[in-house]
Amino acid sequence: MLSQLKPESLDDIIATIALYRPGPMDSIPKYIERRHKRETPTYLHSALEGILSSTYGCIVYQEQVMQIVRELGGFSFGHADLLRRAMSKKKADAMEAERGKFIEGCGENGIPEETANALFDEMAGFASYAFNKSHAAAYAVISYRTAYLKAHYTKYYMAALLSSVLGNFEKTAEYISESAKYGIAVLPPNINESKVSFAVVGD
Repeated sequence: MLSQLKPESLDDIIATIALYRPGPMDSIPKYIERRHKRETPTYLHSALEGILSSTYGCIVYQEQVMQIVRELGGFSFGHADLLRRAMSKKKADAMEAERGKFIEGCGENGIPEETANALFDEMAGFASYAFNKSHAAAYAVISYRTAYLKAHYTKYYMAALLSSVLGNFEKTAEYISESAKYGIAVLPPNINESKVSFAVVGD
């Protein structure tokens, strides 16, 4: 996904992490096409543009679902959070109980029932595995930092990674194999050279 998206900012990485999950994953091709301006974002209703324009018309974060039910369906902040919780805990019956209220609220805001139903279906399909944005952002920062360290300080990064799994032989073997791909030799213990954990010695 990243090689197709070609991220240019932390926001791109945050969106990638939130999208790369069952449910939101269906929006990845559309998101990439719109991100590169090969496709124009479309919205089920014009009121969604202000909520979804930053993610090219795709629902990506839980906060967007909460904003949609508040602004279009007339839910209170508390009620929107209850719906978010029902979605995140995959409580289909609780979700369906909210459908009628959402459609009714949308009707009061001049949004046709058919549109409201389609929008609720989209949110329900997406939300069972959705991230909130702060969660995705925390992962994105760690992902960016570790990718930077692996790219620019590979030997030190691999030494730290191997040290983090001391005693786990399966992971140790996996990371030694990964080190070999970068031309990094992982040497056997040496009474004159070895530290308590993995450490870089020369090259």
